[in-house]
Amino acid sequence: MRPVARTVALLALLAALAPGAARAEYRAYELEVVDTLDCKLNKREKCRSTRTVTAMSPDLYVQANGGEDRISAVVLATWMCYGDTSGQAAVCPRPNARQPKFNAGDDVRVLLKKHITEGWRGKVELAYFAERLKGNVVGVRFAERKNVYARYYERDLVKTGAGAADPGPAPAGAATAPGSAPAGPAVAAPGPATGAPQ
Repeated sequence: MRPVARTVALLALLAALAPGAARAEYRAYELEVVDTLDCKLNKREKCRSTRTVTAMSPDLYVQANGGEDRISAVVLATWMCYGDTSGQAAVCPRPNARQPKFNAGDDVRVLLKKHITEGWRGKVELAYFAERLKGNVVGVRFAERKNVYARYYERDLVKTGAGAADPGPAPAGAATAPGSAPAGPAVAAPGPATGAPQ
């Protein structure tokens, strides 16, 4: 047998003997889906929204469910899953945070220097462990900022409110009163912060 044929035969034999060794992976997304058409038609101040977990990327999910004129989607969380979703298999659940500093409902302030959200105060909606980042990611909703949602590393947040250690004064130019605007450009639409963890 020639060396090339022998190598091919050996590789085929190894592949046949170890079928469970290879694992497929896919990215899962927890999305907040907003019915923008209903919001525009009925002139609602607060749009109706739902949460869904899917293996479809946000842009593909929007296109498959009516398009940008009908719905919009904000990524609340994203993580890796192993296996596949063929045959209508369920998407793996969001990983729990490991020794979290923050829990859902905690009031926090953003510590990121020179970031548009520096000094903003919001409420934690979720926290999960990001394997690739080897740390927890925290999702924060800023109700006083047109309900903007963003994700942060734990190190970029500090607890505020009752029971929290005094985080010190807010940075210069940061808003402290409800409804006051931040120094710098305004955020026009809900979505993750630039440079937010994936």
